[in-house]
Amino acid sequence: MTNFRMMLLSTAAIGLTAVASSASAGEVEKSFAWSGQVNRAIAVVDDGVEQTMMHEDGSMSGTRARMLAAAKSDSMTIGATIELGIQAGPNATQTSTGGGDAFNIRHSYVHIINSMGRVDIGDTAHAGESYAVTDVSGTSSAEGLVVTAWDGVLFKDSATTSSAPAAGVSVSTGHGGDISGGRQSGLSYSTPRFNGFGAKVSVVNDGAQSGEVTYGGDFNGVRVNAGANFINMKDTTFESRTGYGLGIRLKNGLNLSLNYKEEDLDNDNSTNDDPSVAYGKVGYAMKGLSSMGNTSFSVSYRKAEDMTLTGDDFEAYGFQVVQSLSDYGTSVYGGYSNMSYDTTLNDFDDINGVVMGMRVVF
Repeated sequence: MTNFRMMLLSTAAIGLTAVASSASAGEVEKSFAWSGQVNRAIAVVDDGVEQTMMHEDGSMSGTRARMLAAAKSDSMTIGATIELGIQAGPNATQTSTGGGDAFNIRHSYVHIINSMGRVDIGDTAHAGESYAVTDVSGTSSAEGLVVTAWDGVLFKDSATTSSAPAAGVSVSTGHGGDISGGRQSGLSYSTPRFNGFGAKVSVVNDGAQSGEVTYGGDFNGVRVNAGANFINMKDTTFESRTGYGLGIRLKNGLNLSLNYKEEDLDNDNSTNDDPSVAYGKVGYAMKGLSSMGNTSFSVSYRKAEDMTLTGDDFEAYGFQVVQSLSDYGTSVYGGYSNMSYDTTLNDFDDINGVVMGMRVVF
């Protein structure tokens, strides 16, 4: 793995040298822009014992503010990005229906782009995180592989009385998140795209390495998106993580999204089976139902196994709809999900949830 790090650092150094040699070529145009979004949602859940209404920051794509700066010439672009997560009420639960406030740095990095590719340096989504899921349904703001609107909600044992607290196992614990790399500080190199293919390799703060390959192409109106990633972990629990995704969207709006992720546990420190999650959607994107923008529908299925202990089993069925209000930079979304979680020790009640929300992008 030391050779891999040396290769990546050498590639980045060559790219930076080439960039420096062309820094004075042509006229440089500078720009600066603010952007971001506010995402608010109302979720109602029934945990098998009682119903709860929660007001939360949209978990699938939280509220954020972004600053983008760039200096661009004919031969090169040098830029910087700062993005702050500013969420009022994420991860609401039955006992904390307003969630908690969260302020964090989502991105803080510089990048250099020329004909040889792109180099990113800093805290951002490196390989294994920048590609985490393939979703061509148009409904990812209502539900995705990474998170759900009910991630903070706790399962209750079937014997739990109505006045007792939940058992402490959250929806997020049950499905294990997206098993991606997470945003962190590091160095990445991305190749130029060639015939729809692109690749990215990274070394992050603790020395872990990761890579990803993505593809996007159009075949007579049939859109195909695919990706695969691998993360070599520097962790006493996990040795590696792998993920695969495929999305197909037909001319008539029908679409299919399939994803599979797996963690390889460190056998010296764990006797559990390797955790895995499979997630898929069948969707339909309509034009003309509303003059304000596309309308997208999907049904989803998620199955996660052995996320905490061998024998743990999480299943979820869902329905999602997203209405785009394109002229307003807004999408209105809603969804329903049934979630079950079982272990070798506990019999938990199903959780049923309904969510509706609005995301305004500026």
